Amino acid sequence: MKNILIMGIGRAGKTTLSSMIKDKWNSYNLLHSDSLKWAIIRAKNKEDYYRKNVNIQKEYEYGDFFQTTLLELYNSLIKKDKKEYGYILESGQLSPKIVSKMIDFNKTYVICLGLGNLTAEDMVEQCLKYDTKESWTYGLSRDYLLEHAKDWYERNKMLKQECPKYNIKYIDTSEDRFNIFKTILNEIEMINKI
Repeated sequence: MKNILIMGIGRAGKTTLSSMIKDKWNSYNLLHSDSLKWAIIRAKNKEDYYRKNVNIQKEYEYGDFFQTTLLELYNSLIKKDKKEYGYILESGQLSPKIVSKMIDFNKTYVICLGLGNLTAEDMVEQCLKYDTKESWTYGLSRDYLLEHAKDWYERNKMLKQECPKYNIKYIDTSEDRFNIFKTILNEIEMINKI
């Protein structure tokens, strides 16, 4: 199985898509970058600190150290995957430049999910549209979501500009999300048949 890296912004459907892939091809191993982030933070006994200082948390998770650690782990897992079950990495923290330096695109299908040309306010509406009880944003106030959406907006803008420079496919999931996901699943199926 070809390895899969799904990067992008919050609430663009990374977790949903990675779960759909795992459901369709159960042999894949699934790694969520947030799990590693919180494992490192908890190992340092700093969870309360980072939860209270969200800006510092964002500096850490978007920093080079965390990104390279995540990709080193991912590459190490791929190397040890002798039966080629395949790995899916789902991450909202990765930058196209670091991914392009550390990932072998011949062995890994890389996509970036974003929200196209939506404004921060539109992103809040989009978030509310797709929220489920399992979503970390479920039940949060519009004002709180808007604070996050301002970050999503800036990151989305950067990813739309940077992904093409590094030959990473940027996919707008702001409309017709589930048909887009079906198209991606079909593409993965074709890749895995080769």
